[in-house]
Amino acid sequence: MVQEVVTLEGHIIDSDILRRAFARIVEGGGEFEVLRCTVGKTNEETSTAELAVRAKDPDALDRILEQLSYLGASSVVKDATFAPAERDGILPDEFYSTSNFDTYVRLDGKWLAASEQKMDCALVLRDGAPVCVKQRLVRRGEPVALRGAGIRVKPLERARGKDAFGFMSNDISMEVNKHVVVAAAARAMREARARGERIAFVLGPAIVHSGGDTALIRLVRAGWVDVVLSGNAFAAHDLEKSLLRTSLGVCQMSGRAVEGGSRNHLWAINAVNRAGGIRRAVDANVVKTGVMHELVKKDVPFVLAGSIRDDGPLADVITDILKAQEAYAAALKTVGVCLMLASALHSIAVGNLLAARVRTVAVDMTESLPTKLGNRGTTQAIGLVTDVGYFLERLANELESR
Repeated sequence: MVQEVVTLEGHIIDSDILRRAFARIVEGGGEFEVLRCTVGKTNEETSTAELAVRAKDPDALDRILEQLSYLGASSVVKDATFAPAERDGILPDEFYSTSNFDTYVRLDGKWLAASEQKMDCALVLRDGAPVCVKQRLVRRGEPVALRGAGIRVKPLERARGKDAFGFMSNDISMEVNKHVVVAAAARAMREARARGERIAFVLGPAIVHSGGDTALIRLVRAGWVDVVLSGNAFAAHDLEKSLLRTSLGVCQMSGRAVEGGSRNHLWAINAVNRAGGIRRAVDANVVKTGVMHELVKKDVPFVLAGSIRDDGPLADVITDILKAQEAYAAALKTVGVCLMLASALHSIAVGNLLAARVRTVAVDMTESLPTKLGNRGTTQAIGLVTDVGYFLERLANELESR
């Protein structure tokens, strides 16, 4: 058996990190021995555990240690190693792949925090500091961090004190107390503002169909929306409702399908594109109401990413998917809270670009959206299975009550 000694520090017991570390070792075919364990005496004090990890061969031990690194475990304390990128977008085989947890890299005896944290990136040294960089954006010759010593992550711990998400569970169920989740989301938004962080909304077209756009407009007017990330569908249906009072050809006043209404979203796209895009259509008084109208009037930035299924699309939609990804990532900087509302496609895309520290709430009528988010690594997301119109109405009321 080969052995490595690793150290875990932080709120490792009440945040379930120590149990998960034991499980990773055993599941990987290894063994562990607790050499030292110091337990914090209060909920504020941290704990430390030193473990001897054993496996049948070096390769098996490496696999276990890599799993433990994602839980914040550090082994032999030495600087990270790097190798140059072979070509643009081509990494050395042993490159380290990031998670969405805050990551630190040891350079010249000092731990430096990686910037632009997000999952599935390479760690690249730029101007002497580690940066999370998408594989295709790595340039030939840039130093790329390799797997092994010198990299430490800080996994999510149970929130402490009066944090809004402190006692909330990531378990997804229709039985959850929806009022508690709404109140926590509102509180998280207030806390983010107090820290100088921004609030992002990821929007799906069901918001318009369900009538949730009325409450969303209240949130925009009250200044709670700092950036909107969505696609062609949400904007097109919002504009259709503004121009023709229908959404997907259904009258939003009576709830009845309009004869020939299936062309209405195309008519709306045509009218807005004729004006030169959403902002020009608002400025020219072509579009007089709706969410997109309010975003333009409040000068709230929005990014619309294209999809292969888009009709039109609107002139504002970024149809180059790589450019759309870059625009999403740029828009998410300094975001502290993200509300993902009835949009699986764009919610999952945004989840891949978020650091785990960003407070995230995913709302959908089915459990599939929050479940997929968790399966794809956005484990910090609190899932709420409910009508998005109801959620927005309750959220607006909660924020207006203080």
